[in-house]
Amino acid sequence: MHNQLYILTGAPGTGKSTLLQHLRHRGYCGVDEPARKILAEQRRIEGNGIPQKDVRLFLDLMLSRSIHEYSLMESRSEPVFFDRGVPDIAGYASAFDLDYPQGLNAIREYRYNPTVFFTPAWEAIYTTDEERTLSFEGTQLFEKGIRRCYEEGGYTLLEVPMLSVEERADFILSYIHQ
Repeated sequence: MHNQLYILTGAPGTGKSTLLQHLRHRGYCGVDEPARKILAEQRRIEGNGIPQKDVRLFLDLMLSRSIHEYSLMESRSEPVFFDRGVPDIAGYASAFDLDYPQGLNAIREYRYNPTVFFTPAWEAIYTTDEERTLSFEGTQLFEKGIRRCYEEGGYTLLEVPMLSVEERADFILSYIHQ
């Protein structure tokens, strides 16, 4: 387990990426969410690794990217924040109603800090775009699957309050520095 590797996770469209950018602005290391990058890359090359074409390939690409990013950061001694972690891939598989044993194996192998910062569905800030096409109701269902994957993986979810990005960052940093 790597106590300096922290995960920001939760429902889509809850401000995780904005929060990560803010933490970076404050001098912390951050790792971007793999899904948006992979979707953009696959669309750029007309690849099959998008959910509408090949869900398993999409999951495999995300898992591979997540493991790669984890491996790059695991030896760091200062806090690193990940916009989603390896357990999220099992959450995606659950959302697609797929059995994905390699995701469950990866959850056991690649361990982060046992406390995970969870951003709940927040309708007031939720928007869709080219990569985020779920309805808000779909986001709430996705959130349940993500919660379950982390809890079953042995993590404790600490809910990040629905506040300004500065206050959310303060909440997280006060927790890790206590």
